[in-house]
Amino acid sequence: MGCGASSDSPSKGEAKGTTYNVNVDNPGGQQEEKTKPTAGKAPEEEPAKSKSPAPTPDPATPTQDANEAVLPFREKNVPMPLLAEMQCDGKKYLLSHYAHQPGLHGVTFALRETDTETIYTYITTDKDFINIKEEQVSALSWNVFWRALGGTFTKNDDSFALIIEGDKVDLELTLRTNKDPKPHPLRLPMTKTASNPIDTYTHFIGPFIQYYTKRKDGKGQEEVKEGKKEKFMKEEAAEKIEWKLNEHESKWQYLASLKDTTGREKLREDARQSRDEYSSVQGRLDKVAKQINQLKNGKGMHPLDGLYSVGGARSFQHTEYSIPYVPKDKGPELGWLRLLEDGRIEEATEENTACLSRPPTDPEVEELVNALPDDKVWQFIECCEKIDTWNYDCFQVDQITEGRTLLYTVWALLQKYGLTKHYKLDRTILADFLSAVQAGYLPNQYHNSMHAADVVQITHFCLGPGGMRERCNLSNEDCFAAIMAAAIHDYNHPGLNNNFHTKVGAYLGTLYNDRSILENHHCSCVFEMMNHQKYDILQFMTDEQKKEIRDTMTEMLLATDMGNHAKIFSAFRRRMQDRPDWGKKKDDVRLVLIMAIKLADISNCSRPTELYLKWANRIAEEFYLQGDAEVKSGVPISPFMDRRKHDTDFHKGQVSFINYIVYPLFDAVGEVFPKLKFTLQLCNANRDHWKNQ
Repeated sequence: MGCGASSDSPSKGEAKGTTYNVNVDNPGGQQEEKTKPTAGKAPEEEPAKSKSPAPTPDPATPTQDANEAVLPFREKNVPMPLLAEMQCDGKKYLLSHYAHQPGLHGVTFALRETDTETIYTYITTDKDFINIKEEQVSALSWNVFWRALGGTFTKNDDSFALIIEGDKVDLELTLRTNKDPKPHPLRLPMTKTASNPIDTYTHFIGPFIQYYTKRKDGKGQEEVKEGKKEKFMKEEAAEKIEWKLNEHESKWQYLASLKDTTGREKLREDARQSRDEYSSVQGRLDKVAKQINQLKNGKGMHPLDGLYSVGGARSFQHTEYSIPYVPKDKGPELGWLRLLEDGRIEEATEENTACLSRPPTDPEVEELVNALPDDKVWQFIECCEKIDTWNYDCFQVDQITEGRTLLYTVWALLQKYGLTKHYKLDRTILADFLSAVQAGYLPNQYHNSMHAADVVQITHFCLGPGGMRERCNLSNEDCFAAIMAAAIHDYNHPGLNNNFHTKVGAYLGTLYNDRSILENHHCSCVFEMMNHQKYDILQFMTDEQKKEIRDTMTEMLLATDMGNHAKIFSAFRRRMQDRPDWGKKKDDVRLVLIMAIKLADISNCSRPTELYLKWANRIAEEFYLQGDAEVKSGVPISPFMDRRKHDTDFHKGQVSFINYIVYPLFDAVGEVFPKLKFTLQLCNANRDHWKNQ
């Protein structure tokens, strides 16, 4: 894959402006020598003065004997380091080339990716580089070769390319000359090195500093006689560079000291302690600031602002007519959780439920299960046998588990789909979260945690036995989001609908502009709870997974507002007229998931009559409680919510709801997913029940 390059290098010949060179600790890894070989000449004595002893070569860098051949015309044509920028597949790189100091023995090509700071190098001796050049670009003389190489760093064209084959990375430079436009590729194998400030300084800063130092001191190139060429820099500019050089050298000495592992660990430990101290002090300051603010205002924080400041489910009074409720988080019973984790749920199917009744194989699980009442264990197993069926009884599960139906139903389904293992969910955090969600449901007649568990199980039925997961190729993120959206879809529901909040001017109505008031509240409350680390079940997922799951949950949850039913149902029917493939587009998958939760939310009317009547009596009582609140507040009583008209209106309301909402929805979904068609017979049976009254 070719990658364009832009010039950021000094021009060939005399250096001008701010050009720096090599690391004082010898990035090329060559041991300092007393002779300075030049092309075509015998080595000459170097001046006797020396500011520091010769540095020790880096064992990873090839060394070169003083008697080996040097690169012809290297010093004359490209004595200074070169630097350029390049791009490849949207990634930016910085490329440098420099000769090893002192004596210009050996060369290095270094490549640094800007975002990840990954560094690749090609470090070689003069002898090996001569062989590379003669093998690949023998058509170019050495004079022409060096000019062409310098040109690749000064021209803004596609002179560089990265060739990546698995773990192998090669740098290809395309050399061109003015007389011969034919490209001459030079391919160099790059080696990945450590990504740290030391290597960055060694290959991209140090070479320029050392080049300037050698030039200033008259080392590393021939003396420039005064008057034949202009001075290298004005005296004032030279002083500034000298100051900058000293600053870089001091930084380098500090970075070099970090080579000591003990020093690095101490620095990390100091940083951790400083960060912890800062967090502790900042937390105390924030707490004091809140207290001061409350004293200034003469009152405490608004209930919504402090709803989840300490984590978990919190009390919130929606209106003066709402049920006063203080959540009580009972916490999970570990025996039930471990019983569901013992592999039995994953293996169970509607046809094979024998695995559910096998004894625990783990001694720890066996001990926890033995502590549970024997009769309840087997009753619970019998209920779990129905989790893949249409007649899963949440009322019975709630009685057995002492009000924890939602917690155990969600936990069982996460095990069944393998999502706990797939996402490596922290089981303590997951249990705390589900227990808090369970506690956040008010003890309403209908919109309670049992209803949430019922919607979770029917959503699962639609995805699994109903065929949605298979036909739409649903991902793990889709399934996880669907189960969680169903679990929280009525969280903190006050038993009073959106219309009531609007009519009495409730705070949430104003907050959400009378648009899907409760649905927005359910969603925001749970995601706010998840900001607390104790309840953040998504904290170990990637950012992409978090975004996908949250977006899906939000869309599904907001779709449960019956005020949007006609719009959503019309969109589904229009989509039914198009191609039969429902699994390729994300919008189609989201629409299917929305239909699943909508169908589950009103599925009571299509359940076996015995279950249906339990839910019907509960929704009637909750409706009448709202009607009583409407009488007290002085607003008109909503349809079917006047308890005085129960004998004449309730059965009519149920028949109308089945005829105009439930049956058309189930009929349309059944056309796309035929395994759900059987529900229409149950709808008819429940409708006939009221007609025969």
